[in-house]
Amino acid sequence: MLRRPLPALRPFVALLWAQAATPVRDAPVPMPYEHVLPTGRMHLAIRLGEAPLRLVDGAGRAIATPGHAVLGGARDTYYAKEAGPPSPSVGAQFLPGAARALFGAAAGELAGCHVPLEALSGACAGRLRERLLAEPTAEGRLDLLEAFLAARLPRARGLHPAVAEALAGFAGGHSVAEVVADSGYSHRHLGALFVDAVGLTPQRYRRVRRFQLALAAHRRAADMPWVRLAHLAGYSDQAHFVREFRAFTGVRPQEYRRAAPVARHHLPVAADRVDFVQDRGAAAG
Repeated sequence: MLRRPLPALRPFVALLWAQAATPVRDAPVPMPYEHVLPTGRMHLAIRLGEAPLRLVDGAGRAIATPGHAVLGGARDTYYAKEAGPPSPSVGAQFLPGAARALFGAAAGELAGCHVPLEALSGACAGRLRERLLAEPTAEGRLDLLEAFLAARLPRARGLHPAVAEALAGFAGGHSVAEVVADSGYSHRHLGALFVDAVGLTPQRYRRVRRFQLALAAHRRAADMPWVRLAHLAGYSDQAHFVREFRAFTGVRPQEYRRAAPVARHHLPVAADRVDFVQDRGAAAG
């Protein structure tokens, strides 16, 4: 289940989601691991089953267990985790500016990390999960998460105008140089403002956004040749696209197409194909 948040949260929260434990009918036999692909956004996931999030290395060994309620910082790489059986969960995808507004941290400090929600919100994170466990419906769980986030709004500040203009420029296909020139700031100054709000540098954010355009086009037209998808997304040539795609997914485009993941950002991988990109910091615990 997906839904937009209440209007007061929309400057900071892109969407709320809830997942049931019911397996997808006629789904393929699940792989033991997943490569989770970058979206360029910070996200929150609260697992309501017994198994916490477990990150794994290239041999499938658990190397970090951030817990059941985890905030994932923006990243421009994939990471690997145990897939496990379907489990009820609830979460949110955030917009630039949400890290400082809702959690009192710079997005750059959280980028590339998995942080236990408790480390950012204290004991109320545990109380939230308890209430979610007691609520039987997906709609009710979304209401609880929405209320938790809304309660943090008194700290909120608006997005810096230069960052908002930069995001709009990238959405319009502008280059980093064009965005910097339009901002009136130096490259370094705008970059610092952007990282504080988004978690990624302007160049890295633009790379992830271009990858997301290609992935969305593939979702709409799964049989379209990759060279055409690459052109529509703005890649300079096929070789450039393939290099970027492998960096973001760990596989080549045709391997991704053959895998046909149900959720486009969660790529099932066999035990002998799992790869791992280390969290940037020690926040995963």
